[in-house]
Amino acid sequence: MKTLTTYTGLSKEDQGAVIALGNFDGLHRGHQAVIKAAQDIAREMKAPMGIGLFRPHPYRFFKPDAAPFRLMSATVRAEIMAELGVECLYEVPFTTDLRDMDDTEFVEQVLHQGLGIHHVVVGEDYGFGRNRCGNVESLTRLGAARGIGVTAMPAVGLHERYGKYGSTEIRKALQAGDVFHAHHMLSRPWRVDGIVKEGEKRGRTINFPTANLDFGDLVRPKFGVYCVEMRLEGEETWRPGVANTGSRPTVDGKEARLEVHLLEFDRDIYGQHVDVRFRSFIRPEKKFESFEALKEQIANDAIGARAIFGLPRG
Repeated sequence: MKTLTTYTGLSKEDQGAVIALGNFDGLHRGHQAVIKAAQDIAREMKAPMGIGLFRPHPYRFFKPDAAPFRLMSATVRAEIMAELGVECLYEVPFTTDLRDMDDTEFVEQVLHQGLGIHHVVVGEDYGFGRNRCGNVESLTRLGAARGIGVTAMPAVGLHERYGKYGSTEIRKALQAGDVFHAHHMLSRPWRVDGIVKEGEKRGRTINFPTANLDFGDLVRPKFGVYCVEMRLEGEETWRPGVANTGSRPTVDGKEARLEVHLLEFDRDIYGQHVDVRFRSFIRPEKKFESFEALKEQIANDAIGARAIFGLPRG
């Protein structure tokens, strides 16, 4: 997949695409419907197909101090886009100049003169331009005047508990510890990836060593213990494990982080880039009266995880 980080000065080769336009945080089922529609139109038009999104995310631009909210890292996003058959990613820089464009200026300068697109596919509630002055109706009108076709896709799969399949709904599910429904809306398990950091190594003293990862700008799931699987750098295998998310109140931890204990595994993986996918929620975070009580509960958590994965008690 080719990635372009500007909308100005593009070659003719990089223009003329059919694009799916949005934020695409999570690449959930709703996003996939938009992408599929763009691919179908591109095939009919014999044009390249791409995704257009903004960097940084507009929410982060307007609220730089807001709590972490992303559903995926750029690395995971690129991997999934490639799996979905996306040919090109247009990362449009979200700057003050872009912020100040009205709907007409955005269509003219970014979509028409810049990206030179033939057709754009968006969600039915798409808003753009200064103070979100633009919508699907104005996009259709402004696009038609410039030879740009517009397709608006309806919301996908209303869910009785969370509503439509959307990034906000997935965040709500994760914050409730409901990784099952997050999985359903995403069409895949939710993932956290990053570099394994050295921790305080308390787990090693009780035979439960952990791989420690920072969440970065990813949304924090409900703090507690989960069944997870981890994929090591350069490998295809997903290894079963049990993970704790939270600030570790029993040992006076301060920062929220992800600690993964891999079952039936004993290797040093500090400094490696790993992927962790969440399978099921076991229990919420709890402060124990003693380290011994914590140790006993960790052992029980591991037994529970082994049962879920169909492994012997160990």
